[in-house]
Amino acid sequence: METVCLVACTSEKALYPSTAENLYKSPLFLGARRYAKTRCTSWFILSAKYGLLVPDEKVEPYDESLHQMSETERAEWSSKVHARLVPLISPSANIIFLAGEKYRSHLQKFFSQDGRLTSAPMSELGIGRQVSWLQKLIKEEVRLRDIDRFYQLINRIAKADQAEALHLGARQGQTVPQRGIYFFMQPGETRMTSPFESRIVRIGTHSVSAGSKATLWNRLRTHRGGENGSGNHRGSIFRLHIGDSLIRKRGLESAYQTWGAGQSAPEAVRAGEKEMELEVSKIISVMPVLWLEVNDEPSADSDRAYLERNLIALLSGPTGPLDLPSANWLGRWSSREAINFSGLWNVNHVYDEYDPHVLNVLEKYIESLEGTSKPIRKALAPRDWRTRQVGAKTLSQQLKLV
Repeated sequence: METVCLVACTSEKALYPSTAENLYKSPLFLGARRYAKTRCTSWFILSAKYGLLVPDEKVEPYDESLHQMSETERAEWSSKVHARLVPLISPSANIIFLAGEKYRSHLQKFFSQDGRLTSAPMSELGIGRQVSWLQKLIKEEVRLRDIDRFYQLINRIAKADQAEALHLGARQGQTVPQRGIYFFMQPGETRMTSPFESRIVRIGTHSVSAGSKATLWNRLRTHRGGENGSGNHRGSIFRLHIGDSLIRKRGLESAYQTWGAGQSAPEAVRAGEKEMELEVSKIISVMPVLWLEVNDEPSADSDRAYLERNLIALLSGPTGPLDLPSANWLGRWSSREAINFSGLWNVNHVYDEYDPHVLNVLEKYIESLEGTSKPIRKALAPRDWRTRQVGAKTLSQQLKLV
């Protein structure tokens, strides 16, 4: 997918004529420039005085801002920018704005009329947080490359005939492998670093206890609930977390004081929770989910456990996610700090460091799915992976000691 990034000018400028990409000196512009050059197909600068600037175009310093213009003047400015940009980009290119509302509001309308998708990934952040986030992308460049590779691998799962991105339906019990890992997405949640791509919001597997007979389908069906919308959050930590967040968002704590209490509940208690269980089922039922067969024996040292732990840590980790959840993401109302911190419906492993080798293991299983390599008969995870990771004092362990 071709993406064009439009970066807004800033007030801090060089004092002498310069190429447009070197004229602006603020930390915000410098971070946005790096994002545009590394994350997008092409990029341009939105200038209050000059309109649209090509990065290597030489210009004079100036002291003008769209904030000084009237609404009519901004509309005229946007029309000129749009007219100049369209011949320079592909008809199918989508637009990413690293620019404030006044710079993008009219332009977004023009691009929508063209049939283009637009996104403003930093629009929910204040200026200070925008700068911090852009600098974090630079500091964690290696992890970002690994996250990009992870999503490329996820797209290969989605393209495989055996496992398309599907909502959970009754017939899928016949097509889901006995053992594997799963990846949930959520409507409205996209990657900030690749804003036209869906963001993974939960990674999981089924029981890895030795001797367990649990299957991947049973785990997914328990998360989803029955075909009639019924469900049991005491059997699904995923359901428990979504219900908890929904209760807190709606201020219903007094009406659902039993939510999450105990491993089981009498019929009267379950009856009082039924309406919330139905709401949780509605939310999960519209989440696309991918699964990947990992047919190893249940064990704490299994490849499934290795993949689950390290892929969660990749997306979150000690410094938190690079692809932040949206301001309206339901998990922001969770009572669990780990969910707020990670942007995932996971609480285990979100503070851990990840093993980069996990992506090689994931790719080997995907190659098996695609039929480009033989079925995997033995474990691919490093033999000492759990000893090594459990032996290290992870951030999550440190937090428990505080």
